[in-house]
Amino acid sequence: MSDTMISAGYAVGNVLSSVALVLLNKQVFKGGFNFPMTLSAFHFVFTIGFYEMLRAAGAFSRPSPDLPQLEKFKVGLAGFASIGFMNLSLKFNSVGFYQITKLVLAPVTLVINAVAYNKHASPKEKIALCVLLAGVGAATVTDVELRPVGLIFGALAVLSTSIFQIWQNTKQKEFGVSAMQLQSSIATWQSLQSFAVASAVEFTCWSGPTCSEPTAIDFFRSALGTGDAAAHTVHVLKLVLGTCFLALAVNFCSFGLIGRTGPITFQVVGHFKTCLVLVGGYIFFPAGGSAQQMYNNIAGVSVAMVGVVIYGHVQHTSKNNEADCFDCVCPGVVLSCIEPNYAKVNPSETESLRAPSER
Repeated sequence: MSDTMISAGYAVGNVLSSVALVLLNKQVFKGGFNFPMTLSAFHFVFTIGFYEMLRAAGAFSRPSPDLPQLEKFKVGLAGFASIGFMNLSLKFNSVGFYQITKLVLAPVTLVINAVAYNKHASPKEKIALCVLLAGVGAATVTDVELRPVGLIFGALAVLSTSIFQIWQNTKQKEFGVSAMQLQSSIATWQSLQSFAVASAVEFTCWSGPTCSEPTAIDFFRSALGTGDAAAHTVHVLKLVLGTCFLALAVNFCSFGLIGRTGPITFQVVGHFKTCLVLVGGYIFFPAGGSAQQMYNNIAGVSVAMVGVVIYGHVQHTSKNNEADCFDCVCPGVVLSCIEPNYAKVNPSETESLRAPSER
């Protein structure tokens, strides 16, 4: 089998598994398993097994020296909070708003980098982010399922995910470890943290003996009964198990795709996944409201996706010293307004203005 076919297989597997995971997670919540922290804990336990299999297969080795436990705890907590709040956002919001929270990760990460690490975006990147935020605003104000609690969880998901992604980059450089080594090092802490939070908020009812809300333990116990209710519970638990295997498939295909193609291809595949998830969300989990509201939501998300694609393109071309979409489309006068140093780094633009005697 050729490398192209293998890479295509990883890309297709990554798209299908990621889209299926988001939609199946939403189906699990719709089915009555209203325990996102418990679901995250199951995923982390499966992640430990996944990384151990990769290490046994020789994909990576344990870091030497090992990372300090405090650093593992901090990064693990950020990763756990990221996934936990994302699941809470998915539970309380529409699939469309859930995807919106992922799109705004780029501008929030840039703000944190500017404040904490003095890293600033270029004017072209800021323009792309303005397009993104315009689409996010249009999609958000027309999302009829958006509630205050969902907005709070979405904001916390964005903040924790941004911090986690920044630490993934800085901690790898600080301790000289690979992405796999870092992820495998924090997986155990993430499992312990998620089970601790799930035990406190989802395994126990704090309303006393008359508690009306079932806990995760009650949900598991109901599977031992008989009748239609027990059958439904068993069916939902099978879906939960399915999400765990899908989470492993996402990790496996992601590592395979990045290793064989590169980050830019992975970003393009990620944009395609976003579109499919949104389409799937609108089909399988339609929100209330008029058709016009849904069209406005789709239009807003589409504009936001354009901003994401432009942002990724500008970043990629900047790192490789190549012309970007602005250089190819905008006149030199416009480019000089966007970037005052444009004429200095692009002498060909001013070549035609020189006198014949100077050529």
